[in-house]
Amino acid sequence: MKRFLLLIFPLLMPILQAQELPKISTPSAKTPYVERQEKEFKFYPGGKLSISISVPGSLKIIGWKKGIIRMEAEKIVYYASNEDAKAVLQNAPIRVRHNQTSATIQTSGPPNPPAAMEINLTVYVPGDKTDLAIQVDRGDFSIDTVNGWIEATIREGSLDAKSMSGYFSGSTQRGDIYVEMSDIRWRGYEFAAMTQQGSIELKLPVDYSAGLQLTTQDGKITVDYPPREVEGEIIPPEIVVKKNAQSLTAAVGDGGAPIKLATASGNITLSKREETE
Repeated sequence: MKRFLLLIFPLLMPILQAQELPKISTPSAKTPYVERQEKEFKFYPGGKLSISISVPGSLKIIGWKKGIIRMEAEKIVYYASNEDAKAVLQNAPIRVRHNQTSATIQTSGPPNPPAAMEINLTVYVPGDKTDLAIQVDRGDFSIDTVNGWIEATIREGSLDAKSMSGYFSGSTQRGDIYVEMSDIRWRGYEFAAMTQQGSIELKLPVDYSAGLQLTTQDGKITVDYPPREVEGEIIPPEIVVKKNAQSLTAAVGDGGAPIKLATASGNITLSKREETE
């Protein structure tokens, strides 16, 4: 019997192999094509910079102590060969126009499917005084250590602002807002930011002075911040609740310029900033 099986097995092998399920080959995803671009030019403090981004990505603005604007760009193209990706980037350049007091940075629209493009920008500006007009279609926006007249509009993405001064007005239709103050007070006209759908987090130094106006139409306000003391009396902040809406209007420290934060749908958290050594 064993001899019979040894003889018949080689004859059955081709039949068994023919009955095996065919292997399904899935095309491997193309490696994204990445290009980097840098540009630097002289720019007097007090000038105005306008940035408009119409493709997905991110924008980060950092204030520094130089009379120079420096742009660092990372351009990524997905689902395209290297040759096609280069053509996409050639047809969608980052346009930069500038003189020493005025500058614009603008990106073109997205490529045709199936290709997809992402642009991540980091822009260094004179931190002492630079006015900014920002428009981001879809992506996160962050700004750090800039004094100026700043207006930022984001269609979809988060907003992150730290150590600011002057005037700030920011809005996002869908995205969270994170605000972290430094120094001892808001030095300027006001800070205002709102989101239609997203949470808000505000961090203040313990000895900070400002007037707070926090509002959520559908959410909760949470406070983890030392209450104000006036002539030896502790005055905790009063949160007004009306159906799903909550609001808080209060001074911290000695009061001062307003910090206005609002969300149509989301929670708001006020907490103390942890001091770093």
